[in-house]
Amino acid sequence: MSENIMVFDCDGHIIESIPEMAPFLDEADREIALHPSRNRQGVFAGLDAIHYPRNVGRTGEVIEPSRPRVDASSHRRGSGEDWLEFLNQAGIAQAVLFPSEGLSAGFFQQADYAARVCRAFNDYVSERYRKVDPRLHPVGLIAMQDVKAAVKELRRLVLDLKLPGAMLPSRGLPLHLGHDYYWPVYEEAANLGCVLGIHGGSSLGLGADTFTDPWAARTLRHPVPLALEFVSLVYHGVFDRYRDLRMGFFEGGCAWILLLKDRMDRDESIYTTPTGKQRSLNDYLSSGQILIGCEGNEWILPYVIKQVGAGCFAYASDYPHEVDLVAAKQMIHETGERADMTRAEKAAVLGENARRFFRM
Repeated sequence: MSENIMVFDCDGHIIESIPEMAPFLDEADREIALHPSRNRQGVFAGLDAIHYPRNVGRTGEVIEPSRPRVDASSHRRGSGEDWLEFLNQAGIAQAVLFPSEGLSAGFFQQADYAARVCRAFNDYVSERYRKVDPRLHPVGLIAMQDVKAAVKELRRLVLDLKLPGAMLPSRGLPLHLGHDYYWPVYEEAANLGCVLGIHGGSSLGLGADTFTDPWAARTLRHPVPLALEFVSLVYHGVFDRYRDLRMGFFEGGCAWILLLKDRMDRDESIYTTPTGKQRSLNDYLSSGQILIGCEGNEWILPYVIKQVGAGCFAYASDYPHEVDLVAAKQMIHETGERADMTRAEKAAVLGENARRFFRM
């Protein structure tokens, strides 16, 4: 990168190890988690029925990547030690880490079990990621199925475990995230000054439940849930009721915000019926309450910035999911070298926005 710009990764991923997490589970849950014949599913709920461990064509051939994968280290992929090496080799100052298996937290049907697993997960990532290096910031999980338990756990993970906040699932919960059932969580997050991050992941509940092509599902399962939940939160008044609430929207890129801008601006020009929405979309995006993860080298990013400003977008590596060390370094380099963004815009996207949003 030709310019000396600080890089902050707002959305990387831990890869959970059940043997590593097991000591933090309650005894009854631990026994099942480690029992090879009784544990048919794992600790977490299933994400959907179209996530496969590798890409296979319709005729059965394996679709291989264009080049061999390069991990950051010889440590277990996605471990705290692997992440430390990734930061060092990619030139990244700090990283916020989201779960992988834990993306399915919204699909737990038993609220008491959800609360136990979330608590164990938070203890686990605190010990095996946060304490590995202060530059690693894993977000916690809270059981939104039980709002009282979620509020209590959010307070614990922020005050006791020193995690930056919690992830909210974009799919799986019975109610949209703007529903007033969840408002006590938002009030607590605003009071604590922590972050809540909504992360895409599941193909269920989008109207794509019957898709049989994994690439078709992949096209929609990240941006569409973010757009749905963003609209629910804005129009049901959450961001206006809790002006100190900060919420991030991750792994959907930046383009989905243009669809909302077109529709929301159009409605403002036609209708005057009062709703929970009190500000324009651009006002929400420039308020400091919202962060949107993107790759940085997305071709459409400069156009989006011209429409809504640069202050709400932040670089996300997605390491070690589809992105390896080589790809992450290339994304950062391409963003730093692009001629269609100013230096101030590149610095904001690559690091300054995320550091300000997470207050680090």
